[in-house]
Amino acid sequence: MDEPYRPFALRVMADHLGDGLWDSDPDHRGPAELDDLGLSAELVARLRAWNGQFQRTALTEFEFPSAEAERRWVSDGLHLAFDLQNALPDIEVSYAHDDDHRPMRDRRGP
Repeated sequence: MDEPYRPFALRVMADHLGDGLWDSDPDHRGPAELDDLGLSAELVARLRAWNGQFQRTALTEFEFPSAEAERRWVSDGLHLAFDLQNALPDIEVSYAHDDDHRPMRDRRGP
């Protein structure tokens, strides 16, 4: 029996197609299926809520209500990326919305 697909790298990245998590495998590139990763319901809900905030900015030409709201959203995403890395230690996790492009396991927690 074949083993279920398991990504080797994921990127926390807001999008309009999925739930804010992208598979970085060249053969599977695109939105990742959160329900297939064995994550806690709480972490899945937080990722979907964070991405939902981004999706709602589409109605405002991708403008957050304030600079503080955008900073908070970026910070929340960074915390999610660290939490995701802790939940999936065998998968390399990165974060798309700051200037540090190293994998989360190479970065110091928030």
